Order: sequence, then C-alpha cells, then structure tokens
Amino acid sequence: MAIDEVSVNLGDTTPRRLLVDWANGQDAWVRQLTAETILSRQAPTESLLNAVYTTFRGEKGLGEASLDVPKLELAVVESAEEETLELVSLAGVEGVNALAADQQLDFDSELTVLFGQNGSGKTGYARILKRISAVRTAEDILPNAHILHLDLPPSPSAQIAYRLSGTESSVQWKNEAGLVPFTRISVFDASAVLLHVDSDLGYVYTPAELALFAHVAAGIQGIQHHISTEVAALAPGSNPLLSKFARETKVYPLIETLGATTELAELDALASVPDTADKDRERLESEIAALRSNSLEALVSNAQETQRHLTRLHRALLLAQGFDEEAYEIARKGLDAEEKRRVEAREQLFTSDELPGPADGNWQDFIVAGDAYRQHLGREHYPNAGDTCLYCMQELGPLALHLLTRYRTFLDETLVQQVTDTRTALDRTRLILDETELTRALEFATEQRDREVPPAWASTAVEVLAAARSVAQDTADANAVSFAGLPGKAKVSGDEVSQALVVATGTAQQLVEDKANAASTLTTKQKELAELTARIELKRNLAAAREYVRRAKRAQQLEKLSRVISNGAAKQLTVQSKLASEDLVNKNFETLFAEECARLRAPHVALRFQGRSGQAQRKKVVATYKPSSVLSEGEQKVLALADFLAESRMRGTKAPLVFDDPVTSLDYRRLDEVAARIQNLAEAHQVIVLTHNIMFASALISVRQNKKLRTKIYEVRDGGETKGILAPDVEPRLDSPADLAKRINMKLQEIPGAEAVVQDALIKETYDLIRAWCESFVEQELLQNVTQRYRKNIMMTRLSKIDSSRLDAAIAVIEPLFDRACERMTGHSHAAEYLSIKPTLTELQEDWEKAKAARTVYIAA
Repeated sequence: MAIDEVSVNLGDTTPRRLLVDWANGQDAWVRQLTAETILSRQAPTESLLNAVYTTFRGEKGLGEASLDVPKLELAVVESAEEETLELVSLAGVEGVNALAADQQLDFDSELTVLFGQNGSGKTGYARILKRISAVRTAEDILPNAHILHLDLPPSPSAQIAYRLSGTESSVQWKNEAGLVPFTRISVFDASAVLLHVDSDLGYVYTPAELALFAHVAAGIQGIQHHISTEVAALAPGSNPLLSKFARETKVYPLIETLGATTELAELDALASVPDTADKDRERLESEIAALRSNSLEALVSNAQETQRHLTRLHRALLLAQGFDEEAYEIARKGLDAEEKRRVEAREQLFTSDELPGPADGNWQDFIVAGDAYRQHLGREHYPNAGDTCLYCMQELGPLALHLLTRYRTFLDETLVQQVTDTRTALDRTRLILDETELTRALEFATEQRDREVPPAWASTAVEVLAAARSVAQDTADANAVSFAGLPGKAKVSGDEVSQALVVATGTAQQLVEDKANAASTLTTKQKELAELTARIELKRNLAAAREYVRRAKRAQQLEKLSRVISNGAAKQLTVQSKLASEDLVNKNFETLFAEECARLRAPHVALRFQGRSGQAQRKKVVATYKPSSVLSEGEQKVLALADFLAESRMRGTKAPLVFDDPVTSLDYRRLDEVAARIQNLAEAHQVIVLTHNIMFASALISVRQNKKLRTKIYEVRDGGETKGILAPDVEPRLDSPADLAKRINMKLQEIPGAEAVVQDALIKETYDLIRAWCESFVEQELLQNVTQRYRKNIMMTRLSKIDSSRLDAAIAVIEPLFDRACERMTGHSHAAEYLSIKPTLTELQEDWEKAKAARTVYIAA
C-alpha cells in the first residue's frame, strides 16, 4: 500500500457484527449457516447446504435430532489476504476492429503505458479490457469494417494470461462480457465521465464484509430450494388410491380429498370392519345375484297382458249383453212397413208401361238423383208448362210434364222422411262391434279354451262371441237375428269374465308391488355391498392412505416453513444488509471521495446518498444543479476520476486499474497531479494507461523515474491495413546504451545453442534491443540529452556538447541499422516480401559490430 493510502475505520459497528447479532436471534440452522459462511468467506457449497438442511429438518421435528449450535461469538481476527489479480499478457487477438493478430501485449506488474496517435489501435485493446471486466461503459466489439467479409467475420477472441495470487493461468476469451476473474478490473474512460459526475450510481462491487450478507442470503435461498425439492418429491401427483373405490360410497369423498387436511381418525374409523367382513360380503353377493335373477319382470308382463285381454273380452261381452233384440225386431218391421207404403205409392203413380224398367231400387235412386240435380239448379217450381228438360234441354211435352210432376209427388218429403226415420231407428238398435277388437277377444278366448286346463268361462265366452259376430252381421244387413237370447248368454259369460278380470287385475297389481319391493331390496343390498367392499379395500390400503396423508401434511408444513423463512429470517437479513450497505458503505465512500478530491484538486460538490430497492446509491450536486451544468470539462474529468478512484479503493482487493485517455480536457498542472496519483496507485495495484497525450505519458514516466521505478512503454502504431502494432519503447534515463548493450550481448550468447525456431525468435528480440539501443544512443550520446522522448523541456544548456563533426559518420551507420532493426523486430507487421526472408545470426552479429564500432568512434574523443 502506498504511504498516503488511508484505511477507513468503520467504527465498532461492522457488517460482520450486524450479521452475527442478527444470526444469534435466529434458529440454529441459520446460526450454523452464518458461522460457516463467515469462516469460509464464500457462498455456501452444496455439501454445507445439505448439512444445514439436515439441521433445519431436525430442528423443525422433520428428521433426526438437530445439531446443537451455540450462539455465535465474533472473534477478533485478521481478515484473510485477498487474492491479487494481475494481467500478464494479451495475444492472438482476432476479430477486434482492425487489430493485428500477431501482436502480444505484455503487461508490467505495476505500470504499463500504451501511447499512440488517434486511430493507431489503442481503443481496440481498451475495448477488450472493458469487455472482459463488464464495466458500466463496455461497448460491443465490431470486426474490421474496412475489409469485405465474404463469410461471417471471425468472432472477437484473444488469449489472455493472468496471475492470481502468484499462480499464473491463461484463458481463451471468446467475446464474453464479464469473464471471471477479470470482472475485478476497474476501467475509466471518457464515456465514464458523465456517468461518474451526474448519474445516481450504485456500487459496482460488493465489499468482502458485505458479501457475507449476500452469501448467507444465497444460503437461505438454497435451504428454501431444498424445501421446494422435498415438497416436489413428496407430491404424489394423481391420487393412486381413488380408482380403487366406487364413487357412490362414503369412503370415496374422503379418498378423493385425501391430503394434508384429512383426519387420520376418520380414516381409521372407516377402515374398521368386523372379522366377519369377508363372509358378509360373500353373503351379500349371493343375495344380490338371487335378486337379479328373479322372474318378476316376466310375471308382471304376463299378468298385465292377461289383464288387457280380459278387459277387451269383457268389453265385447258387455256390448253383446246390451243388445235389445225386441227393439231391433220392432224397428226392422217398421222399416219394412214404410218401404211397402212407398212401393204402393209408386205403383199408384206409375204404370209398368210408363217405367223404363222394374220399379226397383235403381230406379228409385235414379229418381232421387234427378230431383237432387233440380234442387241444385234452384228450380223450386219445376216442372211448369214451357220448361225444358234439365238434361237434354228440349221443351217438355204434355206427357213428359205429367210424368215429371208425378216423380215429384213420389218424392214427397213425408214419405222420404218416414223411411229415413224408420231406418235411423233401426240403426240405433243394431249390434255394433269393432271387428278387430272382436277378433282379438275371440282369439284370446279360444286360446284359453284350448288350454290343458281351461278356465270355466272360456268355452261359453267363445260361443257368445261367435253368436255376437253373427248377430252383428244380421243387424248390419237389417235381417232378423239368427241367434236368439244373445243378451242373456252374454250376461252370464260377462259375469264370469268379470270375476276373472278382477282376479287378474289384483294379480298384476300385486306383482308390480312385488317387483318394486324387489328392486328396492336389490338397491339396498347393492349399496350395503359397495360400502362394505370400500371399507375392506380401505383397510387393505390404510397404510398407503396414511402415508399419503403424512407426505401431504409434511409438504404443507415445509411450504409453511418456507413462507416463515421468507417473511422472517430472509426479510430481517435484507434489512440488516441494507443498513450495512447504506450506512457503512456510504460512510466509507464519502471519506475516500473526499481524499481523492483533495489529491486531484477537484471542485467541491455535495455528495448525497439515497437508497433504492435496498441498494445504496450516491449522487453529486452543485447547489441544486447537476455538476455537468456548472463545471468545465476539465473539472468534470477530475471529479469523475475522484469518484472512480474512491470506488476502486473500496474494493479491498488488488486488481488492475485501466485508464483510457484519462487527461482529455485537463490543463498541464492537473495533468501532473493525475500522473502523480496514478503513479501512487501503481505502487499498490497493476495500472494500465492508454493515451495519445505525449505530455501525460512523459509526466508518468518522469514521476516513476524520480522514484527509480521502471515503466513498460508501448508505442501503438498504425500498420496500414492493420492497427495496434506494438513497439516496445525504452525509458531514456533507465535504458542507457551501455545497459542495452549488455542485454544484446546476452541474447547473442543464447542464440547459438538454441533450436532453429527459437533462434529466429531470439534474433527478432535482439533486433528489438538494437532498435532501442539506436534510439538511446542518439538521444543520450549523439544529441547529449538536449531533447528526450516523453520529456517536456529542451535542455538548451547541453546543446554545445553535441560534436557536430562526428554526426555524419555516426548517422551513416545508425540510420540504415535502425531501418533494418525496424524491419526485423517483433513489434512490426511485415510486408509479404519480407515474411520469407529471415535474418541470420551472422547478419545480426555484423549489424551489432557496426553499431558498436560507430559508437566507439563517436565517443573516442
């Protein structure tokens, strides 16, 4: 830690103390979870969650006796050393803007500076670092926009080597946003300025102490997940017992609603059956079988059929009994008398010569039809003298007129009416029987008569029905009846049949009642059997039913406990976490922010803290305005830097800090202050700076060199079609020609004994050093440090020490040597024609000898 780094004291109330005090007010399983989390300082493992869940189940009476977990006591211990993250190298870059794929960026453990002009490729490297760290201002990475891709462009990727607490590892980055462990990296760039100045910012990290709250909360959620898993395992799905019981039984509703609310006592009561239950069931099954096979249905049908036949037969006999033979004979004789009178009237009116044929019924019908036609024509007084015939329309002669007048006399209404009335009276006395009904009645009576043991009434009934048929036909023809005494015989037979009908009706009614009673008995027996069978089945499955209820009750209990956890321990933990984060973290940040503002001479702003959704947030204002509305760009930049650095210091871990052009818009005085602050940070963190400002790079190098500290410097160059060509640079006051010469000689000693492939690489690295040697020789010896790279001032007092007489000779050697070194060094992308031409060891040795000779000649005087 740098000398002026101040550790902020949170006082006696620490997040850990809040967590312990909270845990001591909770169940044993919560204390166990909290204690183990504090000791491990990490999220609970699955094995720990299993152990804590066992304690939870035992404590809630759901398992074996729980572990005795005493109250927690917070021991005063030193915090464990946090892991230190360092970037080692970035190589094999593909698909990132136009960055060259053959470059390797090696990072210094303290300070690495990438200097280059706009468009040289620095931003590509910065985008990779922002992408892997998942900072707030990370950007999507695009491929080379100046190349036509026939297929999909390659996905961004790179090989990243890193060191975590001394252990070196590497990972292949494939465009992931937020790649562990690089999410610890903090990045500051131009787009972060307004974010750190105006926005309501939460904290991008969780301090180690506060992380304990998140770990314990994750553990509680893990226990609830265990609960959910057990509840799901306890749930049987569909009820496997329901199909075993009939729906109409008393057992069915209980099994249908089997669950956590089921009373086991009710189950036991229904499952309690006598020892004779199986025998009782067999008896009921036998009785039901007997009831189902009963012939009552057929008996009822036969009895009702007999009743219907007797009713029909009785009805026919009643009609025969009601026939009045005397009235019929009187009416028949009266009709004969009236018919005779009419015949006599016809004979008196007409002679046989006057009629076209015999005066029979046809003739009479003809006369009646003619008169009906007259009435139809409305000829009331027809015939009269001068009338015509109604049919042939010829005038009536005297004879015809006289004949028609006699026709009308013959058809006098009095005679006609008398015949009609007499016929009507006859019709009323006739015996009228329905032939169909009579036939069916006669068939039934005949069938009964022909039985082996016929009923007493059958023979008489057959005779009476046959006589009735004959009489009915006689009366229909208006003849004298051929069977005398029908009513009397019909009465005798009717009385006999009536008695039989009464018996048949009673039998049918009794059978119907018996049938109904049998159906009711069958229903009762069937219900009794169903209930007994269900109870026997319940007894057989009682253990399964009790287990089903037990699991349901346990699942319900677990769900209730999970809700208690959510509303109790989890909610209280959230309150404690919010208290720790909003109070302790904000106080810590406020102190650090004030320190950074003082170091950077940032303008004064009011720092306000506010909580949203349980998260601590900070906001800056100038009076009541946003800082960006009042402050200059330079003031906003240092204010944003102060906010960024304060937040970075709160991490409590050592991880890289990346600054991408941090001094844009700053004046030179603040530029030096920022450089000094970054150098100070580099003593405790790995710092990476990307800048195009030569004065800022110079200030960084200068402040490091004043403390005799080295800086890894890369010049990032534009290679034309590709960008991001990395040229390792030298530090003027630390890389002297003599020092570089020693390093070159060491390389020359290594090359002869190396393998061919390794030799090629070593030769390129040696040319890197020769190039640096040329620059150092020119700056420090040819030009006598009058002007140096990364230095603000020109030392005019050293101008007279330059020996101009030897410059041309030295330049003649150094300039072409420098060009060759540039062509052969590792930091350059080479044209295709140079790729197949590899410098040899002999050429390297010759070039180095020329360089040494030129220096020797120049400094000889």
